[in-house]
Amino acid sequence: MDFIIIIILTFFIYILSELIVNAVEFLAHEFKIPEGFTSSVIAALATTIPEFLVPLISFLKGTPDTNEIGVGSIFGGPVLLSTVGFCFMLLVIEAKYRAFRDIYDITNILFFMMSFTILLLANFVTHKKYLVLILVLIYLYFIYNQLKSSKVMEGHQEPLIFAKFLKIKINKKFLAFLQIILVIISLYFAIHQLVESIEHIAKDLGWTATKTSLVFSPFATELPELFNAFIWAKAGKVRLSIGNIVGSLAFQASLPGSLGLLFTDWHLKSMLMVVGFLAIISVIVFALSISRTINLKFGIIAILSILMIYFIYILL
Repeated sequence: MDFIIIIILTFFIYILSELIVNAVEFLAHEFKIPEGFTSSVIAALATTIPEFLVPLISFLKGTPDTNEIGVGSIFGGPVLLSTVGFCFMLLVIEAKYRAFRDIYDITNILFFMMSFTILLLANFVTHKKYLVLILVLIYLYFIYNQLKSSKVMEGHQEPLIFAKFLKIKINKKFLAFLQIILVIISLYFAIHQLVESIEHIAKDLGWTATKTSLVFSPFATELPELFNAFIWAKAGKVRLSIGNIVGSLAFQASLPGSLGLLFTDWHLKSMLMVVGFLAIISVIVFALSISRTINLKFGIIAILSILMIYFIYILL
């Protein structure tokens, strides 16, 4: 029964992702918001609420198992997003944009790299809580950097989905905000139910809290970002797709990571250190691929190999 629920919820989350992409694009066109800020901040924040709530709720419960789940989700999410998400983007680029040039500003990836490296090195630092301020400042500067982008949303503006179904006269900008808010609320309940179903399966398998969070939690929390990337890529908006993934990674390493430093003693298990290292390697491979330092096909194979290593290492 849990597997059927997961399939239904996955389809429902995809529909919600379509709605949020539609509303974000509509508002970006209306207010002439920079493209980078639209995908890397607004859309990313809207879809990373589960990644923030899972560790927050886990840490507030305060038991050893829930603390493990919280820390595991902080590391599991980025490794799945940096492998599945970036591998998908490289496949899209290889199929449609072989003659690309400057398809994305890879300097944005450095914000994630800095924050995530701090999280790993914090394992060896005595006074860890002071690092929270650094992580928050890194993310704030990331937001500022996206705002500086002069490129605004281009192309045909799709009509607002809610406006098609509501026949009453109402301000479309207000309706777009309403669409986003309702989607975020729906996402919360959908993800909550999805996590519960996944936890039931994990208990049946007899897995530890860390293994459960590293294998199942990312699939629940990262689905909106992966769906957003797919939706924008399908529409030929590859920069927005990459920007959404990079923005989500920057957020996850900074704010949920800060929660871990604040609420736990942050003594990472070797499994988490290895997983964190794999995420960083995957991001580096992606950056080298889209900067043409290495061949795209090699990058795809390398990231797929990292994903396989991740699951083999966790499951064995």
